[in-house]
Amino acid sequence: MNLSQIKSVFFKVLIGCLVAAGALAVITVLIGSFNDVCQRALVTIVMVALHALFAISFIYTHEKQDTSEDLMFFTNATFCIIVISFITSILATWSILPGAFVARLYALYFVLLFAVLHGEVLAKTRGEQPSIDAVTAVNFFFMIAVVLLLLPVIFVTGVGLGDFYYRLLAACGIVDATLTLIAVLMHHLYIQKHPKVKDQLFTLQQLPTVPGQPPQAVQVAVPEAPKRRMNIVVLILLVYAGLQIGGSILVFAFMALSHS
Repeated sequence: MNLSQIKSVFFKVLIGCLVAAGALAVITVLIGSFNDVCQRALVTIVMVALHALFAISFIYTHEKQDTSEDLMFFTNATFCIIVISFITSILATWSILPGAFVARLYALYFVLLFAVLHGEVLAKTRGEQPSIDAVTAVNFFFMIAVVLLLLPVIFVTGVGLGDFYYRLLAACGIVDATLTLIAVLMHHLYIQKHPKVKDQLFTLQQLPTVPGQPPQAVQVAVPEAPKRRMNIVVLILLVYAGLQIGGSILVFAFMALSHS
């Protein structure tokens, strides 16, 4: 099954769950007993509606902006996370999964989603300049290290990881985010020097055209050259990298104060 078929099946499942939960809620209201089953059914309806809304909005936004081909893996991963989140929320609603474990799962989903975005953006900067490739190669190593170091923080409970572990995580986070900023900036400088290169991270903003007039006439009237604008997901990643550096510095500061 390709992604379009999976999406179709998922929406059919959502509709079926919504009908079943709605019928259960109506029956419960008619018999006049607002018990625990009715409450869970209503919560299920809300979860179905929210995830259906997220999925539809995500697909519509990416198809309208035509960004799905630029970051195809991240787009598919995001939709898969929405599907997994829907399943997780239903299991949590009916107490099949404990609440604390569900919170850890959502933290894992968040980390994985940003790791996918991070990795695909770095992959888009490769193949143009050896120095950028070297930076991204080291960046991939620290990105994977940060993800692996975060897993015990998310799932290990009742066991102290120690100050050194958190210092190591903070240090890897700083290096990871710094290398990401360097790679994106180096790539941007390369694109500025080679404007004819087709790029997906910094989209070329074309000059406006006037109906009935050739593009050359508009370019003569408008002296400004076409500019490149940053892809919104790249901007999100850069903001995240900045927060990662700031958070790591705060961890260092907190540990220094706690030992003073």
